[in-house]
Amino acid sequence: MNNQLLRNAEKSGVYHLAQAHHNSVRNAAQKEGLLLLPAEIPACANKNQALLQLGAALHFPTWYGANFDALFDCLTDPDWQPGRGHVIMIKGMIDLRATNPDDFATMIEVFQAATEARREAASPFWVLIDTPARGIPALPVT
Repeated sequence: MNNQLLRNAEKSGVYHLAQAHHNSVRNAAQKEGLLLLPAEIPACANKNQALLQLGAALHFPTWYGANFDALFDCLTDPDWQPGRGHVIMIKGMIDLRATNPDDFATMIEVFQAATEARREAASPFWVLIDTPARGIPALPVT
């Protein structure tokens, strides 16, 4: 994996990342000094369970309301997590996509809006999901 890709805030965004590339992204994030935050959505989770799990895994503040607005607010809050940039790796969204496609789509939209806001602030911010989805490119790992 090209470490410089993760350093480039202009390229940051929401990407699909195959399981086979998780270790190389972890290593690249560490080399670039980016905070890696793993999260896993439990199987058969509904929107509320998925949002609660993300809040816990990503160590959101106590005011996090486990809704889409609060998810955006936390992801774009510069005081949320220390570091010059972040890489969030989310596993298990396939069940959410299968059982609640509208909620899955809204969550992706929130991630995209947050990465755009962070890109405008020149802060590297990556959301990598293990579930392929229309409109979500694969992270270029070569």
